[in-house]
Amino acid sequence: MHELIAQELYEALEYAKSIDQDRGQRMMIQFEIDQPLFFQTIFNAFASIIDQRHVEMSHLFMDLCFEVLCVYQKAFGKTPRFQDDPTWMERQALLLDKELKPLMEGKKLDEKRIERMKADFFSPKPGEIIQNGLVEFLNDSVDDFVSYNTCDAATTELTKTMLFVVVRMFNNLYTKPTLQ
Repeated sequence: MHELIAQELYEALEYAKSIDQDRGQRMMIQFEIDQPLFFQTIFNAFASIIDQRHVEMSHLFMDLCFEVLCVYQKAFGKTPRFQDDPTWMERQALLLDKELKPLMEGKKLDEKRIERMKADFFSPKPGEIIQNGLVEFLNDSVDDFVSYNTCDAATTELTKTMLFVVVRMFNNLYTKPTLQ
């Protein structure tokens, strides 16, 4: 896997926009079959967290996650299957837990430490490829939505963070060799 250059990203996003509803439903069903835990995490767990704060933002989040799925399939091929690596999602949860736990524990952290933790979270890990263009597109889409809809800053940032996590997880899914 590699970072998508502008032209590749543009073509993949155009591909995502060109998919009709029937084909999109088939892609979603196949994604749920291929990666049931990942599917549930994105479209149930993450979406419901946003939905509790802003229903329309959760719909945008799910639409953008579908576009991310399309981008990865167009650029990097079929989604790796759960049965080839059944512990993949557990490993992702452990990685995220390790990074997010200090923020979620409710401990009083000074602003400097919070900013350092955020910077660490959003920085590429050793050997990790970040799809900067895709993340920028997603963030711009959220900002565009917010320019036409009333939405608090915390929900906007939460949505952007969850989209970043989704992209990171897709990177990990497509980067890690599956067990054959």
